[in-house]
Amino acid sequence: MSEPSLRKLARLSAETTAPRRARDLVAQACAAWHGEQFLEIGQLVISELVSNAVLHSGTAIEVELRLEGDRLIMRVHDEGAGLPVVVPPGQRAIGGVGLDLVSRVAQSWGVTPDPRGGKDVWCVIASTRNPPNAL
Repeated sequence: MSEPSLRKLARLSAETTAPRRARDLVAQACAAWHGEQFLEIGQLVISELVSNAVLHSGTAIEVELRLEGDRLIMRVHDEGAGLPVVVPPGQRAIGGVGLDLVSRVAQSWGVTPDPRGGKDVWCVIASTRNPPNAL
């Protein structure tokens, strides 16, 4: 029988403190779930996703964390209309590296438009105890 899914939700305002609050949520969840192996990458990724939501949407943000076996699944929802894209290195001005970073450290990630408005940006972080490309 597999482990039950563990889940945490938080609603954040589009304020400069939102990324820190999201990192704190990841730290609390990792401690409660004994998922310390997800802490560093999880905090890095959630900070990038929430920062993008604050910067580009300016709307309320919902953060969902789920621990499913050896994977941490993170979802950030905002009501903004635009869809995020990875900016190629040669086209970056100031910033623009966040989603590229997420794409490099996450097992997978994506964007799902919400039919009610806005979108979900999600990613899956694999356990550092069993990295996906380990030999």
